[in-house]
Amino acid sequence: MSLAVDVDEADVAVLSQNLNKSKELFQSISKSLTTIASKSTNASKNIKPVLRDVNKLNDHKRQVENGLNLLKEVNESAVQINNYENILNNPIELIGLRKFIDTLEKSKALFKVIKPKFKKFTGILINFENLIDKSDIKLQTFFQSLINQEAPELLNDPSSTKIADIKTIFRYFGNDLNHIFKIYGRTRGTMLFDKLKQLEPSTEPRERPENIPYEKGTNGITNFTNVFVEQIDNEIQLLQELNLPQAEVISPIVERSIGELYNHTILYKFNHFFKSSAVILSNDILVLEFIECIIQFSNRMDEFHISNKEFDNAVSLFITKTSILFKEYIKLIESRFQTTDKITEVNIPQIIVDLFSKVRRISEFPGALIHLISNYKLGDWLVVKPPVKFVSVYTSVIPNTANDESAEYLLSSFYSDVIDSIMINIEIGLRNSDANYKKSTQGFFLIKNLVMIETILNRSQPLHTSLGHLGMERLNKLKNRFLKLFLDDWNYASYIIIRDMTSIATQHAHAMGATGGQGPSTGGTSSGHLSNKERDQIKDLFKNFNESFEEAIRNYEKYNITDVNLRNYLSNEIKKLIINAYFKLYDKYGNSDFTKNKSKYVKYDKNQFERLLNEKL
Repeated sequence: MSLAVDVDEADVAVLSQNLNKSKELFQSISKSLTTIASKSTNASKNIKPVLRDVNKLNDHKRQVENGLNLLKEVNESAVQINNYENILNNPIELIGLRKFIDTLEKSKALFKVIKPKFKKFTGILINFENLIDKSDIKLQTFFQSLINQEAPELLNDPSSTKIADIKTIFRYFGNDLNHIFKIYGRTRGTMLFDKLKQLEPSTEPRERPENIPYEKGTNGITNFTNVFVEQIDNEIQLLQELNLPQAEVISPIVERSIGELYNHTILYKFNHFFKSSAVILSNDILVLEFIECIIQFSNRMDEFHISNKEFDNAVSLFITKTSILFKEYIKLIESRFQTTDKITEVNIPQIIVDLFSKVRRISEFPGALIHLISNYKLGDWLVVKPPVKFVSVYTSVIPNTANDESAEYLLSSFYSDVIDSIMINIEIGLRNSDANYKKSTQGFFLIKNLVMIETILNRSQPLHTSLGHLGMERLNKLKNRFLKLFLDDWNYASYIIIRDMTSIATQHAHAMGATGGQGPSTGGTSSGHLSNKERDQIKDLFKNFNESFEEAIRNYEKYNITDVNLRNYLSNEIKKLIINAYFKLYDKYGNSDFTKNKSKYVKYDKNQFERLLNEKL
């Protein structure tokens, strides 16, 4: 039993023995690893400086290589820059615009590439950038010299190169159009200003002796405005040819000339020159000439959307100030008659010529007059006192049935009132004259001088047009009233025929009624058909008519009618009035046996009567 071996104890012993061996082995391995680690650490410490040096050498090598490549690139770029410089330093006219712009564009592209690369080569970059800037300035200077020419010269260039060059430059500056537009506007505007500045002194309004009226066109304002408008038209045509935006570019071109010359200089001087109504009236043609100019100019500004509020305000001020011209004309007419001692057949024509010739002269400016009168109401110009005078004697006034309130209607009414004012004052003067003129004589003087006005009117197309149909209707109504005065003698002769023939016919009708219809007939040819009373009445009728008729002829022959048209007009009006009346008388009683001495009473048959009128009239 004691010799037997316990299996479990044997296994533990073996395991313990193996563990001890493993432990020794692990200790040995650990020592070895420690030795290896120690040697590795020593090796690493020795290798790191070597690797660092190697890396530094590699970095230096790469830097040297990059530097050599950069130097090569700088050298190549320097050569290219030099080539560009040789081109860009030459005059554009010598090398040509397209080549210059092409070189400049290439230079800008190259500079954009090398700028971030050549930071250490500041000299090259600065010089190259200066070259580009100088070239840009040179191109702008060339552009200014190119556009600093009259528009017609550019537009009519036979070679067509100028417009093409300008377009090329605009395309080059396409990314900075505002800048090039400023150059264009400033250059063209300065050229325009300099041109107009030379004309501005001629527009100065000047004082003149009272007896020397202003002559149309002697002030330079019309020429100044025409040149200004012509230049604007040329500029617009040039902009259209260049395909440039008109509204954006035209304003900078004209704004200086409008502001400094037209507004602050010319309009300022005109507004201060016309400081009183007397100056306005004595310089009426200059006023209207200037207004026509500023209307023309303002319309051109509106057409091209050019605005200048300061200019508009100055124009409005001037028009408001000078619109009193219409009232001053009515005052002038009244004043002329008030300062005339007597109205005579001698001084009437001179008064009319003096007054209505002024009206004819201002009528040549219808546009200005329309502007001036547009703020009026009908009749506002009638400043004469008392107003009832116009109501009582201006019988030619025709109601405005169309309710027309246009400025054209107002202007027509003004002209009619001027004619009325002249003629009514003459009529009143003739009535109150010490010469005690007969109605027919008054009528002759009135109609004669109204025809003279009508002649002046018909010779002036602007005045005739402005007066229009309504104005002519008013004039004819006035003429008919004067004609009635002139025909007073002839009317009386005609009235005798109508009155006495009516009386005889009435009495004859009564006689027929009293005799039961068996009384004498006034239409017969035998003495038995006329009563003695009727015969006496017929004798008196012819006698009275002959006396009145011959008196009318004698009065007519006193008139010195040199105007063929006037003579024909009056002759025709007399004939229309008297011939028919006499023919009725002659047909009724000329061949009746109302008397044995017919030639004493019936002096003319119808042919003789008409022939006499043709001879005397």
